[in-house]
Amino acid sequence: MSVTVEVADGVAVVRLDRDPPARLRALLPTLAGVRGLVLHACSCEVSPASVRGVVGVPPSARHAHDRELRALREELAELPVPVVAAIGRSASGDLAVLADACDRRVLAEGGGLVRVTGGGVVVARRVDADEALRTGLVDRVVAPAQVVSAAVELAKECKSTQDSRKSCRMVAP
Repeated sequence: MSVTVEVADGVAVVRLDRDPPARLRALLPTLAGVRGLVLHACSCEVSPASVRGVVGVPPSARHAHDRELRALREELAELPVPVVAAIGRSASGDLAVLADACDRRVLAEGGGLVRVTGGGVVVARRVDADEALRTGLVDRVVAPAQVVSAAVELAKECKSTQDSRKSCRMVAP
């Protein structure tokens, strides 16, 4: 997994390639002083390997990972700055959960949000960009090349944070 950070004009852009809870949690304290945070899900699609990854993990490891992910969601919710998800393609798994935890979401045209749930039966449902915008799962849909810049602008536009935090919950079918 790769995590990179760029800070410009007071907004940190964190680029994530794969499911990120532990690395992103370790990174958050280093971002003190930023006025906004953009989480950019770079290239994440649902694949047979990602579905097998949900099914093939021992329950104890899956529970530990879920605890780590919940802790990260709580830390993101407590940040005193706006947190915006920039989704360049489709976000699934942990990245979809983190996008859900953000205050705002920007999605690329042609992209989507995928929620994969496991247990005895694995269920995945993709919500395309048009449906995500229409139903309020995302705040903006833009050209793929504009996802990060639109998310940075949205983070700058958010004046108050904790008082007007928005939380959309994606629900698997």
